[in-house]
Amino acid sequence: MRKSRTLPTEPTEPGSDRARPIDRRLFGLAEGARRYLWVTVGFGLASAVAVIIGAVVLAGIINDVFLNGAAPRSLTGALVVLGAVYLGRGALEWGRSVSAHRASATVKRSLRERVMRAVLAQTARGRSAGSGDLALTASTGIDALDAYFSHYLPQLVLGALVPLFAVVWMATVDPLSVVIIVLTVPLIPVFMWLIGTYADRATRSRWLTMRRLGDGLVETLRGLLTLEVYRAGGERLDRVKRLSDEYRRQTMATLRVAFLSAFVLELVATISVAVIAVAIGLRVVQGDLDFEPAMAILILAPEVYAPMRKAGSEFHAAMDGMEAARSMFAVLETADANDGERSGLLPVPQVAVGAPFVTLSDVSFSYPASDDAHTVQVLDGIDLSVVRGEHVALIGPSGAGKSTLIRLILGFGRPTGGSIDVGGVPLDRLDAGSWRSMIGWVRQEPFLISGTIADNVRLGAPGATTEDVASALRLVGADDLIPRLGETIGEQGRGLSHGQRRMVTLARAVLPNPALLLLDEPTAGIDTDTQLRIASAFDRIAVGRTVITVAHQRILVDLADRVITIDGGRIVTASRSEHR
Repeated sequence: MRKSRTLPTEPTEPGSDRARPIDRRLFGLAEGARRYLWVTVGFGLASAVAVIIGAVVLAGIINDVFLNGAAPRSLTGALVVLGAVYLGRGALEWGRSVSAHRASATVKRSLRERVMRAVLAQTARGRSAGSGDLALTASTGIDALDAYFSHYLPQLVLGALVPLFAVVWMATVDPLSVVIIVLTVPLIPVFMWLIGTYADRATRSRWLTMRRLGDGLVETLRGLLTLEVYRAGGERLDRVKRLSDEYRRQTMATLRVAFLSAFVLELVATISVAVIAVAIGLRVVQGDLDFEPAMAILILAPEVYAPMRKAGSEFHAAMDGMEAARSMFAVLETADANDGERSGLLPVPQVAVGAPFVTLSDVSFSYPASDDAHTVQVLDGIDLSVVRGEHVALIGPSGAGKSTLIRLILGFGRPTGGSIDVGGVPLDRLDAGSWRSMIGWVRQEPFLISGTIADNVRLGAPGATTEDVASALRLVGADDLIPRLGETIGEQGRGLSHGQRRMVTLARAVLPNPALLLLDEPTAGIDTDTQLRIASAFDRIAVGRTVITVAHQRILVDLADRVITIDGGRIVTASRSEHR
């Protein structure tokens, strides 16, 4: 299994809750992003030089016109140079913007891909965040990184380079202005840090409310029918309204901070430029400083403070993306830690027909109760060995632990006691992807996507041809669906009957020709005719495969080689099928 690079972590203690101008973890996601960021820095360097050249040239033109009385014709060369400088600055700004957007797109793509892999891995282990939370952070949240990369970060680069270059040039003509700049420029990042610390906490609180609101909306939409039947929709709507009002108040509070911070930064920059202007004006009047360098410094002074002011104003727009990134990194770091624990994975062993294939030894499974003080025991000391090529039926009352047993065999969680072996190798030592590629799974509730019937069957084998898909449907007895392969169905199979949805998921399970077929209530909730069609096709489906079926209907139980009865998390009886 390919291991992802471990991401650098950020402190999460309460005392370290500070607004950070740069999150190094964002730059460790994609090599391509670093290239674009270096290009952005290069454009920033060139733009800083252009700012100084433009100020010097413009000051020279003003000096020639107002003090030397130069004729307009004699200024042609200088005007051409000035025009070229400003056109060049425009081109540099365009290039900087393009490279910053490219870096943003690269990082967002990489972050989304890695987050999806991590979420899938955590879901496979039985842990996942709320759907609304993930949807919000992986879409709107990550999209907010555009403001971070395309606006805030470039301004931060300029805010570091322009003052540096300006100070180097001013040192050659007016050291006093350098002293003023050195004393006043640091005030802007200090105020940014002070305001950003408060705004960062406010943004985290607002983001948490938005995530709760997203989860609440998804939960309400999923349970609309239940809420309507029990007339509980009013309470849920009141909760959504409360969260919406709370989010509105927190958003307005954050905006007030943003406006006030812009005012403070503008005030500091304006006063600083005014101090430079007064100092320069007095010395020009007294004859201690020539007009041309003085004018160049006056033109350049606002440009020195402008990038830092803009970075401060853009910081608030970028904070949503940074907060979403924190949530995403929490998911990624958990996945990286789990990957580290699962190093040294083994390939799935080859097992001969008639030899033990899947063996459960004293397997127990429990999960924390809602109060986290107790645990709920689902399986308790399960001993079961399934040989290669055997068909085993698991029966028992609802809640006995049958579906949990199937999930553990799939690797969606680990036993809290005992072990599961595949061909004599512990399941937790096997590569999960390789193991699941050998399994066909039909879950209790059919899962279908919006798309064609062929697309839904092909989920089991993305490279399968249309003829392969038709053969799989024919194998499970769904010949009537073959002429409809190109027909588009809605979400969760809207447009198909429940029995047809079952047929599609069963065909999906057998399409990749799996060695192990796990069927969790494959005939539950469907009409008798469809049950008979599945049963009549079962001998064909089971040929050359190991099959474990969870079932209540005798129509499938009678087809098994062995019947295992589970009750209360324990095996109570095990017998050969009378049919066999």
